[in-house]
Amino acid sequence: MRVIITAGGTGGHIMPAIAIAEALRERMRARILFIGTDRGMEARQAQAYGIDFLALKAMGIKGKRIKSLPRALAINAGAFVTALKAIRSFHPDWVIGTGGYVTGMVVLAGRLSGAKCAIQEQNSIPGLTNRILGRVATRVFMAFPDTGHAFPEGKSILTGNPLRKELAELKRNAGSSLVIMGGSLGAHSINVAAVEALGLCKEALAGMEIIHQTGATDLAWVDKAYRDMGIKVRVRSFFDDMAEVWQKARLVVCRAGGITLSELSRLGIPAIMIPLPGAADNHQMENARHVSDASAGWIIPETELSATRLASEITKRLHDSEGLAKAGLAMQALGLGSGAERITQEIASCSGV
Repeated sequence: MRVIITAGGTGGHIMPAIAIAEALRERMRARILFIGTDRGMEARQAQAYGIDFLALKAMGIKGKRIKSLPRALAINAGAFVTALKAIRSFHPDWVIGTGGYVTGMVVLAGRLSGAKCAIQEQNSIPGLTNRILGRVATRVFMAFPDTGHAFPEGKSILTGNPLRKELAELKRNAGSSLVIMGGSLGAHSINVAAVEALGLCKEALAGMEIIHQTGATDLAWVDKAYRDMGIKVRVRSFFDDMAEVWQKARLVVCRAGGITLSELSRLGIPAIMIPLPGAADNHQMENARHVSDASAGWIIPETELSATRLASEITKRLHDSEGLAKAGLAMQALGLGSGAERITQEIASCSGV
């Protein structure tokens, strides 16, 4: 079997693409070609996982000024032609897109070339590209229920998000640490609230390992603030090995991105979620509500975030062992991180393998 995987822009699109590629290569011996942009992290990730890569020069259109549209359209027309040539040379059985504007040209080129096409949506509310491609795709793989009816029901399958092998193979979590995720690029409001909150509940957290990912911008002052308060915290700008961090986590304070919640779901780790208010179409709040409605986590809206509120929430949850355990089981039962297995099964079934 020959499969083209396409994604662009952020890790939230790219890492699910890598996870699907890994699963198809391992379980179906598929030959994979990854097509992405020429200025993202796609090339680096594809190389790290030993996946052939083709770069396209493409531009997003959403939000562009009118005077910039002709140039963007011309560049994307060129990207479409390049994608069409690559697809007709590679002869894929499937073209699978996981989001980002580059996927539009590649999936449409695949459709015109007669390949089966699929998209994978990581969040509760799909992005513009996936909403458009859902109309022409053979299959739509969803991580969250399609409550807004963005996709045709007959071709949509609730699979959860695909996770990389090193995360998907982890056993259910039994950790004891408090983990604060300020975001790979930083989430300043969470960092500020967390530092002050831990100062307020310092005695209640005595003896507990605390891990805080700050992002590069806030690393120095966060680390200094904890040391000045005499609080022992493992502070890093970014953790390359998230598997090791998740294995230690008992409770997580985080945003509500689809991939993060899926990783927590895989391991049964409950979360205090602070959805990013500027996320497209408020999709992080919708993700968080899905988790909260299942009693698998708790929401603090950004507008209500304060050190006092966060300290109270952390203390309350960590001192309710029974409630925390039930929330962990509920998080795992959501199945948000089971996408690699389910997508591979569906691809095999549709291909008669």
